Amino acid sequence: MRAGVELWARDSGRELVVLDDGSDAQLAATIHRRLVEEGCDPVLGPYGSDTTRTVARARGGRVVWNHGAAADDVQQLPGVVSVATPASGYLVALAQMAAGLGAARLAVLTAPGAFAAAARKGLERKAPALGVELVGDPAGADGVLLCGPVEWEAERFRELDRRGLLVGGVSPGLPDAPRAWPEGTLAPVQWHPDLGGPSGLEDYVAAQAYAAALIAERCLALDPADPLSAAHSLAVDTFFGRFELDETGLQSGHRLSVVRWQHGRQTLVQPA
Repeated sequence: MRAGVELWARDSGRELVVLDDGSDAQLAATIHRRLVEEGCDPVLGPYGSDTTRTVARARGGRVVWNHGAAADDVQQLPGVVSVATPASGYLVALAQMAAGLGAARLAVLTAPGAFAAAARKGLERKAPALGVELVGDPAGADGVLLCGPVEWEAERFRELDRRGLLVGGVSPGLPDAPRAWPEGTLAPVQWHPDLGGPSGLEDYVAAQAYAAALIAERCLALDPADPLSAAHSLAVDTFFGRFELDETGLQSGHRLSVVRWQHGRQTLVQPA
């Protein structure tokens, strides 16, 4: 994230202040408020849904430029302006790719938590349109999709070690994901370097931070007194992809890409 905003500051000529919240939600809210009070503008939200949720509630509907929270409920909080595809789209992107590879029966395994629940519900809504059947038992499936923490997904992948089974998960798409995923594993990503963008960007976490700063700058230029209203009326393309919010606040314009682990690295196989 820091790399992304540093590149944005380099390219925009802006002065940058970066403070570490230690992934502590209350500290994140305190830091965010302090930066706003000191006149920093824009102030990007923290990385992660839990911290961003707390910051947005503390802001009471005032704008929070969100680059790193994908949970649907966070994106729909008053004041939150998000650039990334919400959690409800993660497994949909994987299922679409899996269907294209011939997997018609998919089992979905999700860990506890709001993020995974939103991802599952999103796929359940879209499965008929994708032409895939969701089944409860991996033994009767030709593909299995996972959504949960890195360690949880890694354990499930080990349990599913079966030749010919197509597997996909959210964790293998992370920039710093361990390189021990089964050959052929699918994963969604918000952006990939092969899609192009400002020089120096290496992963989607950096790219979405850069993109959030671009959107914030544009909205502040359009309406300095009410950039939140500007954001809700804005529909624009950036190197990161489409930006457009729906009536609930969800990012509806952006589309996920899909990578596949081949020879120990993430290979872009389905551009957004």
